[in-house]
Amino acid sequence: MAAKKALHFGLNRSGTNYLKELMLTHFNLEFVNKEGERDHPLHKHFRLYDNKSLIGRPNFRNDLVFHSFAEFETIAEKDQAIDLYLVISKDPYSWHLSYKSWGKKNKWGPPPHPYVLEYNEFHRKWLDFSRESNKIHFVRYIDLLSDKASVLYELRDKYKLELIKEIDTGLSIKKVPMSHRFSEKKARYYTEYRYLQDFSDDELKEINRNIDHELIAELGYKSYFSKI
Repeated sequence: MAAKKALHFGLNRSGTNYLKELMLTHFNLEFVNKEGERDHPLHKHFRLYDNKSLIGRPNFRNDLVFHSFAEFETIAEKDQAIDLYLVISKDPYSWHLSYKSWGKKNKWGPPPHPYVLEYNEFHRKWLDFSRESNKIHFVRYIDLLSDKASVLYELRDKYKLELIKEIDTGLSIKKVPMSHRFSEKKARYYTEYRYLQDFSDDELKEINRNIDHELIAELGYKSYFSKI
């Protein structure tokens, strides 16, 4: 059977590399994202949303606006048909910490706006698109850590993917590009919500002022107004 074609998308530090490695390990699948060209619509971190003023990094800046998923498909499927569009997310709290840490490591300087505003716009656009096509499938990073098998079996059945490796329940991927080696301890940091302890009270309040709480509920996340 020929490999099915896929594209995957997510904000930086959302688990895009982890998702890709899991999919390639288990399925006869080919990802056709553009590597390197960060302002290209098929780059995994492409800022698809309309409010381009929120694009803080110069290499991601673009002026492309797509009014429908069908319009986006004319670009994405110009050269080949795509069977599956995967969109991965972390909850806004753990994503904020990861993204802030990444910015500090790369010496980005103070952000021009709260990071979570970009989180809102990125996922809102993909949610809007998902109402137009069943080829778009959302994956939560925490589900890959807590119940990987269920996520992969769902994808197998929904998109008729060919298995090339039996699905197990453990952490089958220990290291991916741009990340430290992964461990059970690191997984518990996410699955037991330990990251919430890394917020100051003021930082947590600021995030909650800027989060679109209806949006994150639609993505399957809870709002946290105090550390647990």
